[in-house]
Amino acid sequence: MNRELRLTRAFVDLADTLSAHFDPLDLFDRLGGHCTDLLAVDAVGVVMADARGVLRFMAASDDALGRLDLRQVEQDQGPAVDCFRTGEPVAAGDLRAGVRWPDYTEQALAAGYLCVHVVPLRLDGRPIGAVSLASRDRGGLPDADVAVAQGMSDVVALSLAHWPADRKRPHDLLTSLQAAVSAKAAVELAKGLIAETEGISLAEATERMRRYAEKDGRPLSAVARALADRSLSPADLVRPHLGAS
Repeated sequence: MNRELRLTRAFVDLADTLSAHFDPLDLFDRLGGHCTDLLAVDAVGVVMADARGVLRFMAASDDALGRLDLRQVEQDQGPAVDCFRTGEPVAAGDLRAGVRWPDYTEQALAAGYLCVHVVPLRLDGRPIGAVSLASRDRGGLPDADVAVAQGMSDVVALSLAHWPADRKRPHDLLTSLQAAVSAKAAVELAKGLIAETEGISLAEATERMRRYAEKDGRPLSAVARALADRSLSPADLVRPHLGAS
């Protein structure tokens, strides 16, 4: 399949909000997958503002970048924070050349990242988050790749804006943003519950949740809520895991 067709399919995939099982967390994961597949990047991370405008870590295709994004929103400094505040892309073609974000730079280099570009997650020109594109090679991303990353990020923001987070209430963007943040929090709590109860790592707990959600045909966040209200137990996630091995 040539790159043009893959690009087209990626944009169509990110624009699909019609599924009854649409999940914003899955949407962010798909964005990361398409970026790493199509662009000259090794990892992709997403941070997004909640209804109060506070940045939250939402997703990362790589655990190391996930820790970096979580750290920078907690410390309120880093390239994604700057991108969100200004609404403009941020580029650091070689992190070894500067100390604009001392803590972030040190941690990124320790994780093996030499280059990071961040594009705003925006809607109608308003930033609602940021998408980090990290590479283990120095040098900036080609302009064409930056444009594609921005285009896909814009589509994701539009898809999120059209997501009726609560079908019983009038739809608005703030409701969708807060619902996405709440879904992320529910998933993180569920991962911790599974890991502690079953004596496994958080990564394995995440994988079990994903396998169960795919088999059961429902969003990951719905599985997390079922675990929280005890209509589903951590042990229920073991059976599909064993069956798949």
